[in-house]
This record gives sequence, structure tokens and C-alpha cells, in this order.
Amino acid sequence: MPLSTAASLLLMLSSLSLQAAALQSRSQVSAGQRLRQAEDGLMSAAQHLLADPRSVDQLAARVGETGQVGPVAYRLVRVEGPSWQDAVEAGAPQRGQAVATLELLASAEQPHPLQAAFALELMREAAPEGLAPPQLVALRELGLRGRSAAVGAP
Repeated sequence: MPLSTAASLLLMLSSLSLQAAALQSRSQVSAGQRLRQAEDGLMSAAQHLLADPRSVDQLAARVGETGQVGPVAYRLVRVEGPSWQDAVEAGAPQRGQAVATLELLASAEQPHPLQAAFALELMREAAPEGLAPPQLVALRELGLRGRSAAVGAP
């Protein structure tokens, strides 16, 4: 009798331990999924913000502007640049770079506001009257910024 009680107690403790590990794993997977959705939302927001060709030229003046793409609400937080390289040869397009930081506004799905930075590869052509407005050539995500360890945790 005492041996069977000890064995059943051991089985019960091991099953509780396995269940706790499974719940912890599920929680981490869920947090990772929410984080990936937030990153996707921020990339969509960046593409939406830069969809208008005129917006690249006036991006710095738009800091603080908010927008929405589907259920994703965002704000342009900061713009660094653009910095332009010297033209390699006369009449060649000039290349430049800028960094835009967007913030995903807090929502029921993502209670903590998240920020991500995006690298903008720019190009502007030489025109007879000077330089043409810059055009966006590429957009690359630089990653989340200022994320605390608690963000994404259930």
C-alpha cells in the first residue's frame, strides 16, 4: 500500500510538471507570435507611409503624424537623415540613406507600444533646374527598438 501511494504521488507530480512545461511553452509561442504580428504591422505601416512618392521628400516634416493600415495604428516618431553621397560622375543619380522610426500604438492585442526603425535607400536624379525630389529605392527593417523584456509576455 505505501509503495503504490508513493508511486501514484510520483506519477501525479511528474504529470503536473509536464503540464506546467507545456503551458509555459505555449505561452512563449503565443508571445512570439504576437511580436511577429507587431513587426509585420510596423512593416505595413512603413510601406503605407511611404506609398506616396512625395512623402519621401517631406518625411521629416511629418514626424508625429499618425496613420492606420487595417487594424494597425501607427505614428512616425523620428526621422534621421537623409545623408547623401557625393555623385560618382556628373549627371549620375545621387544615392542617400535615411532612417525612419515608427511606433505601433497600443491596442488590445498589443498593450505595449512598440517601435521599429526602417532604413530608407534613396536616389535623386540631377535635373537642369537642380536635383529632383528623392525617390525611395528600398525599404529595410532594422528591427524593434526599446523593447523591454516584459513586452510580448502574457
